[in-house]
Amino acid sequence: MSDDHQLAEVGSSEGEEPSDDELVARRRDVKGAKRREQILQLLQTVESGALSVEEIAERFGVSFATVRRDLSRLHQDRHITRTYGGVALTSPSELSIHQRHLEFTAEKDAIGRHAAALVTDGAVVILDAGTTTEFVARHLDAHDVTVFTNGIGAVNVLLGNENVSVVVLGGRLRAVNQTISGSEAEHMLGSVVADYAFIGADAVHPQYGVASRTLEQSRLKTLMMQRARQVIVVADRRKVSTDHFNYWSPTPARWRLITDDAADTAALDELRGAGAQIDVVQPLRALSDLSTGKGNQP
Repeated sequence: MSDDHQLAEVGSSEGEEPSDDELVARRRDVKGAKRREQILQLLQTVESGALSVEEIAERFGVSFATVRRDLSRLHQDRHITRTYGGVALTSPSELSIHQRHLEFTAEKDAIGRHAAALVTDGAVVILDAGTTTEFVARHLDAHDVTVFTNGIGAVNVLLGNENVSVVVLGGRLRAVNQTISGSEAEHMLGSVVADYAFIGADAVHPQYGVASRTLEQSRLKTLMMQRARQVIVVADRRKVSTDHFNYWSPTPARWRLITDDAADTAALDELRGAGAQIDVVQPLRALSDLSTGKGNQP
């Protein structure tokens, strides 16, 4: 059935035939909706997840003004993020720090415990913000340790640890994930060469590195990895199978990933090819979860 026939039926079902102007307007709506759906499909196929207005206009044979109207509509529907001169797919929705604390707790605890055991007495540690790195702080039991951190959660945990001296990196606080970043934090790290850097991640990718939510956070993660002798990324299984983020920090030639035993093996093999030494830990799940086979589901 043609679009015109469908449009005419819609009008007749309401008890009157649509005018020519109404048919034209409805036809445009149908074409626009199809084009917007195709724009989303195209964004999902390009490696960067982003396109310029010029690229979209050329691909669909429409004017820049038409593309901008389509992008405005997609942005209103929260499908895309507007960028300078173009558009990108919206990153996965960001959970609050409270919601993150309730998710994958057993996995984060096991990862944090394993990571903290790597730290030796007298070490200088860079501890990235995040709920998984917060578990590293919880299990840190080495003596005479100095920790540089940009995470409010880690600061609160380490306040009660008499064996740790805490240096809080300065800058802008991002409330949703309780992260500090900015030029002040970068300047402070410029004088540090740490023994270990424990890096949190929204995603880990063999080509791009470690993902962040903002450019500022990405810049700081990059510097954290550059200013440490050993780089350890801590991330549960959800983080090793996605690349739908816009801000990335490259990993060094040799680095370590600590994740849980349910991580995708093919994705882990790709990360090994990118220089990662991978430690897989087994979470201490509740007996009731083990008996039902549930555990923490993604």
